[in-house]
Amino acid sequence: MLRSAGIGAYLMLFLSVTWGLIGTTAVIEKRVPKATSLLVHHYLGTSVIVLLAIHLVGLRVDKFLPFRVFDLLIPLRSSFRPVPVAFGVLAMYVALVVIVTSWWRAKFGLTWWRRVHVWGTPAFILAMAHGIFSGTDTNVPVVWWTYMTTGAIVLFLLLARGLTTAMGGSDLLDRKRRRPA
Repeated sequence: MLRSAGIGAYLMLFLSVTWGLIGTTAVIEKRVPKATSLLVHHYLGTSVIVLLAIHLVGLRVDKFLPFRVFDLLIPLRSSFRPVPVAFGVLAMYVALVVIVTSWWRAKFGLTWWRRVHVWGTPAFILAMAHGIFSGTDTNVPVVWWTYMTTGAIVLFLLLARGLTTAMGGSDLLDRKRRRPA
């Protein structure tokens, strides 16, 4: 249960980051209503939190590798693979901040929300590093290739977005900024 919840949280984070990167492009914007796109993105983010909570509770009650509460909340406190576990703890905090501020986006304002929301990708990278280096299923080929494939997809989308922006292209966020009031 705890491993599948951890992998599930990772996959939901991957889908959320991926949807965030492609959901604001003109290609998706023309095919999916904005309200639906935001609903999907919020659902994926909320799923991350639910699965993460199951993962943490599972780790806490597991008898094979007993984690104490502070091992799950304080980076480098765990005696089991402290650095990779710290990646997971940091990914958890960053993802939580990004997701919770998204729920209250109107209260933070668009500028601050964007500044925080850009940290979704680093949260994904930290979660991937956590899974690869501390996950006990990483040596299973399907899990290994899941990490490699999801990482490659996010890298490709980041490069594509960066290149299109650098070449004068825009995304939904840029168009909103330029639209007259």
